[in-house]
Amino acid sequence: MKVLKRDIPWESYMTTKLITGTCFQLLRRYDKRSESYRATLLDDDGPAYIWVFVNILRDIIKEETVEYVLALIDEMLTGNQKWAKLFHDKSLASEDTYEPFLS
Repeated sequence: MKVLKRDIPWESYMTTKLITGTCFQLLRRYDKRSESYRATLLDDDGPAYIWVFVNILRDIIKEETVEYVLALIDEMLTGNQKWAKLFHDKSLASEDTYEPFLS
């Protein structure tokens, strides 16, 4: 997917406080990695990645970044439908995980 070939300036987003240090670390661990490695991360700590993706969609308006994160989510859901359940994880109960998709 062409969108996923982009380099997103995660570090500058952290520097400008658009993402937290935790988000940055999770993104560095996930971004530009093999499908099998990402699968392991999602199986081990999926709700944390959903939280990161949703917060990026909520807080960053730069079109290239939004498209990139949506492509990551699409790739995740296409890769394994069981990961759709991650959006309903108990640890995300205080988050409106669908709000960024509706606005």
